[in-house]
Amino acid sequence: MKPSRRTAGSTVLLLACALGTAACDSDPAPAAPPASPSAPSSAPAGPRTTTTFTSDRPLSADALDRAAEQLRHRAELIGLADPKVTTADGTLTLSVAGPVDGDRIAALAHRPVLELRPVLAAGTFGAAPADRTSGDVPAQWQDRFTALDCGTDHPTAAPPGAAAAPTAPGTETVACSSTDPAGLRQKFLLGPAALQGSDIAGSTAELDPNGAGWQVHLRFTPAGGTAFADLTGRISVLQEPANQLAVLVDGAVLSHPYVSQAITGGQAVVSGSFDEEEARELAAQLATPALPADLRPGSTTTIGSTTTAAP
Repeated sequence: MKPSRRTAGSTVLLLACALGTAACDSDPAPAAPPASPSAPSSAPAGPRTTTTFTSDRPLSADALDRAAEQLRHRAELIGLADPKVTTADGTLTLSVAGPVDGDRIAALAHRPVLELRPVLAAGTFGAAPADRTSGDVPAQWQDRFTALDCGTDHPTAAPPGAAAAPTAPGTETVACSSTDPAGLRQKFLLGPAALQGSDIAGSTAELDPNGAGWQVHLRFTPAGGTAFADLTGRISVLQEPANQLAVLVDGAVLSHPYVSQAITGGQAVVSGSFDEEEARELAAQLATPALPADLRPGSTTTIGSTTTAAP
């Protein structure tokens, strides 16, 4: 699944037009347009990839129709050609033109958990002779912070023996960053989430005109923009590491930039290690409403080819 790939490299959050280096009230660079679905009369010839999704619970006809439209729209946003969704017997079947990787299809049903949290303490996992820690770790968090193992390919916020259930947004948590060029990972004690996915009014995948690569541009709701300005203003006057803002997707820290001033404008840009596919995928997941139920993809089959893949 792509969420793990997104943490594979260093990612930088360019907060609201790079901390004042550009006009924060200016319009974002135009997004590279997603591939539009073709009209039925001009549907692309050749193989089509098909996946059937089943719900974790019974859905009404209306909910099933909404789920079908959301799947189709997400497929369109990430650039899949000629997406069509049909429903039958409580299942949804997605068909797109051309061969498509099963992981990419399965990701359409995923709703990433986005959180922005203040950093309370940070440590370098794997540093010799022992982990280096900055900031104060409260006594009630010391054991969990110390036990946090960031040495796996897919670090988790749950230390050995702990449940992997998501942490409640209103409580502190511990989490790992991605690997840095030296092969080390940061681990963090983080404060309660100040912003979540519900604070996002829109998101688009864009190719930075200055050569920084693919980015995901976030536009906050009015309430989210106010909370973002308040948060950045509050932490900008604190000492390191408490002047860092952690951006988490599905419990993993994608970035933890330093903040030097309150940031207004209601926008942020996540940039760095995305390729086009990853940027479009995350933007599409954040830009569309949550599905009415969890959908489980079946095997992915490409008709007109010999490809069959399980997600």
